[in-house]
Amino acid sequence: MSKKLQNLLPYLFPSIAIIFVVIMFARWYKGKTAEAPVSLLDSQLQVESLPKEMQNSIIKGATDYEMLEMQATGEAVGELRYQIKDDKLTFAVTANLPESKEDYAVWLADINGDAKKRVFNLVYSKAGYVGSAIVQSNVLPVKVVVSKSSDLMLQDAMLQVELPAPEVK
Repeated sequence: MSKKLQNLLPYLFPSIAIIFVVIMFARWYKGKTAEAPVSLLDSQLQVESLPKEMQNSIIKGATDYEMLEMQATGEAVGELRYQIKDDKLTFAVTANLPESKEDYAVWLADINGDAKKRVFNLVYSKAGYVGSAIVQSNVLPVKVVVSKSSDLMLQDAMLQVELPAPEVK
């Protein structure tokens, strides 16, 4: 080997090792700071209650809300009215359910997984059992499930419907 190459050879392997470490650190940092989608289990998922006036306008059939019939088991009947606006999902559930001493709860459940989050309890009113909430729209697609509040595994769901992700325009 030439004299120049022999002088550079001791610096070659440490240089390659340092370059490798810098590349691996950059990949780690990029993955660490990437924005992860909000999960139903994430503590940052905030559920807000709708004001009473807004809930009443949804129940009465405000025109800018879409409606989905909920699939029922047994004698339950229900519908979901929703709107996606400003990266927020506003929705209300109205249901005719059998009378029970136990409360009925509305859950958001992951379509492809086991993640679920209790959103609110239904309250009995003139329109039947009603409840509403606002969550971030990036949890979509999601399944909205109505069950008794003690049914933590959602095995005896009385009503359910899949809420699709919004179409990109």
